[in-house]
Amino acid sequence: YGARALNEGGFQSIPKLTFPGGLIVGDAAGFLNVPKIKGNHTAMKSGMLAAEAVHELLSAEAPAREAVAYPEKLKASWVWSELFAVRNIRPGFQKGLWAGLANAAYETATKGKSPWTLHHRHGDHETLKKASEMPKIAYPKPDGVVSFDRLSSVYLSNTNHEEDQPAHLTLKDASVPIAVNLALYDAPETRY
Repeated sequence: YGARALNEGGFQSIPKLTFPGGLIVGDAAGFLNVPKIKGNHTAMKSGMLAAEAVHELLSAEAPAREAVAYPEKLKASWVWSELFAVRNIRPGFQKGLWAGLANAAYETATKGKSPWTLHHRHGDHETLKKASEMPKIAYPKPDGVVSFDRLSSVYLSNTNHEEDQPAHLTLKDASVPIAVNLALYDAPETRY
């Protein structure tokens, strides 16, 4: 049920994958094959490579704080070559549908062997407008036939979370959601 938004930045948006005490895997790192709209296989493989890197790190005589072998393992795997081969598909649509389709056909036919890498024109955050500048959207209530309420959908997805599980995401500044997100943007995080 949570798969309503796709992390489609692709190869050009992969962040630094390690930091002291942790690493980033799967969709959080942007390992989505955009044209196939598939990422489970890349997420699982990146998790396996991350586990190998962490195991090696913890097995070392004097373990380091950062699993720097993880990005190296990833770059040597099929995940990296698969994502590299489709790197130009999504940015190719910046010039419109027909140019994007032509580029996608070329990139697919050449299996991503273009000597260039297209880049995104702007960051997503640069397109965000304040709620006062946008029309209000009236979201219809779920009808129970075609659309359903969130709790019913989460129940049907068989997702299970402990009620008292500690939050894994924490805010650096707890005043931001009220002072910025709600005040300026009408709290879009409540409608994800």
